[in-house]
Amino acid sequence: MDVHSAFNTGRAGLQDASAQLSNASSRIAQAGKAETGLTESQQTSGIDSPPAERASISITTEVINLKLAELQAKNSAKVIITANDMVGCLIDTTA
Repeated sequence: MDVHSAFNTGRAGLQDASAQLSNASSRIAQAGKAETGLTESQQTSGIDSPPAERASISITTEVINLKLAELQAKNSAKVIITANDMVGCLIDTTA
């Protein structure tokens, strides 16, 4: 197995997990805004308006996506740790 490839796979997994985490948390925040029916500027200025029509966002689904992103990040970190351990073993073997 190519150690460089394992490091890249772990890094790519961490980046994907970060993007998924960002997207899910953003959708949860949007769902919170949709529940109040206020835009961000209206929330800060205190102006009330009727709820805007928005796509229904399932908070349960987004919390599951957050958990999946967490698991992906943990497993990607394990891949990087394993690749690091392999490099250590290779160095010890050749030394």
